[in-house]
Amino acid sequence: MEVKGVAFLARQQMTVQSHGEQAWKDFIADIKKREPVFTLPILPVTRIPVDAFLRFNEELLQRFYSGDPNAWWQFGIKSAEYALGQGQLKAMFSPGDFRRFLFFTPGIWKGYFTAGELEVLPGQGHTDLHIIKVPKPHVYFELSVMGFAWGGLTVLGAKDLKHEVLKGYTRGDPDVLYRFNVS
Repeated sequence: MEVKGVAFLARQQMTVQSHGEQAWKDFIADIKKREPVFTLPILPVTRIPVDAFLRFNEELLQRFYSGDPNAWWQFGIKSAEYALGQGQLKAMFSPGDFRRFLFFTPGIWKGYFTAGELEVLPGQGHTDLHIIKVPKPHVYFELSVMGFAWGGLTVLGAKDLKHEVLKGYTRGDPDVLYRFNVS
């Protein structure tokens, strides 16, 4: 499994915005000493081995967020706010396009990751998102992707948004299943 460089570049942008350019430069200099893949230029289409990418994210979490994995949920929210507010998805969705947005999320998964799947399972009054077949299950995938869904729904105007964790890497499950209730 590989992660496309666009995910790395999003982390870079968020870190610079939150902690400053010098903090990012110091952090990435340390990472380059242990992870040779980051010594090369990272472009949006660069494929980063999943193990190196996850170690990078774990280090980022330790350095800037006191090791709190909930920061990955916030990364997802911020990514959705950017994508729908000024990025590549801005023109694709209108306020209230909740189901359409959720049905689009498997394409977003494929835009970031080369393995695993994100399924959309519509139900009565809810929509489930199911992450399966990830060869390297990691809490990062669960929290950042489901945070993106939450953030996207919020940007599109969801009121009384609720989610339920039915399965998750955070619970030791082999897959991830979240139920979103949107009104």
